[in-house]
Amino acid sequence: MNTGRRLSMIGIALLTVVVLALGALDSTVAKKKKKSDAKPEEDPYAEYVWPPPPDKARIKLERVIMGRADVEARSKFRRKLMGMSPQNPYDSLKKPFAVAFDTEGRILVTDSSNGSLHRFDLENRVMDVLGTHGMMRLKLPLGLDVSPEGTIYVADGGLGKVVAFDPEGKLVSVYGQRGELENPTDAALSPDGSALFVADSKAHRIAIFDVDSGALRSFFGRRGGGDGEFNFPTSLAFDPEGNLYVVDQINARIQIFDGENEYVDEFGKRGVDFSNFVRPKDVAVDEVGFIYVTDHALNNVQIFDADLSLLTFVGEGGFAPGRFYGASGVAVQGDRLAVVDQLGRRIQLFRFIVPKDE
Repeated sequence: MNTGRRLSMIGIALLTVVVLALGALDSTVAKKKKKSDAKPEEDPYAEYVWPPPPDKARIKLERVIMGRADVEARSKFRRKLMGMSPQNPYDSLKKPFAVAFDTEGRILVTDSSNGSLHRFDLENRVMDVLGTHGMMRLKLPLGLDVSPEGTIYVADGGLGKVVAFDPEGKLVSVYGQRGELENPTDAALSPDGSALFVADSKAHRIAIFDVDSGALRSFFGRRGGGDGEFNFPTSLAFDPEGNLYVVDQINARIQIFDGENEYVDEFGKRGVDFSNFVRPKDVAVDEVGFIYVTDHALNNVQIFDADLSLLTFVGEGGFAPGRFYGASGVAVQGDRLAVVDQLGRRIQLFRFIVPKDE
């Protein structure tokens, strides 16, 4: 091969290397540019606000949780993959009933079908399950409450008892000896922490237990439609003043009792118009005195102020986000609102996007 031809081939080879290198560089720059120009993931629930336009929005849907995948998965693909191949029967909610926030902001949900208590830690992306092992396993867990120290009280209609667990899921107390409770559906710790109030639905009364000893102190109420009478009371909540709110389900009202367990007031009656109920299911009261009532038939959450005036409502019947197919438990912590969509097998999380006092 002559010298000129050899130099020509070397030049072509060098040119090819330069072209390939420039192409790779352009590709890298393009990828970096594409990555830097990428928009953050859009909020899929941005349009779900209440009240709807043209009124000023106060509450928006923030998240929907159906099970482990919605908490632990870090991508849509992984979430879908986990949802298609559950590892155990507790990975998805089957028939959630009640919800509560614990002292660390984690979400606790009873599942009456699975006989389990699910705990969702959104910040750390962890879901764990309590009450499925040990000497006192949950059978039909319904309403629940959490003490300031983190003790979890679960009313179990199948056991006929209220079972208390520490934050690690260890059994610490049991309330309700044989014959004391017929069908406990909810439990609420008194503001001073000394008494546990239990809605005994089929007995149409509220039982009061000593927290330390577990002994039944007393009870109040009987079946009827008068003041202080009940027709299947299902849920309980205390307000910041120490008043007790009781969901009197079949009477379609909420009754209020003072610190001496005396009847004070009530609101709601049977009807489909706002401020009334068809099948009220749960009640919660927040730090400013707002009252939240779910209705299993109307499939919404009505929010009242401390004067019992309706402020707004959230939801309606259906399977789409922000709708309910069997609205059940409700819990509030700060600006967060959690609602059980029972037959939708999910928890829907909402947030106040303006201060509550506006």
